[in-house]
Amino acid sequence: MKSALPALGLLAMLSAPVMAGPCDTDLPALKAMLASAKLQPDVKTQVQDMVAQAEKLCAAGNEAEAADVLSDASSTLAQ
Repeated sequence: MKSALPALGLLAMLSAPVMAGPCDTDLPALKAMLASAKLQPDVKTQVQDMVAQAEKLCAAGNEAEAADVLSDASSTLAQ
């Protein structure tokens, strides 16, 4: 039993990145892109609002909805 606990701990640590959702990966990436993007002021405000909405959804545990908002924000940022 003692040898199983460290193995389970290692397994949990290795699987964490695989289970990371959009709130853990996409949101920080989008924030970084937004910080360095040269956008029109109205577009930047729109994307900032979307990021704020996604943060609220993430905090509430609504990752699926946050993923949709982040996808829209990413598309807007890419234009």
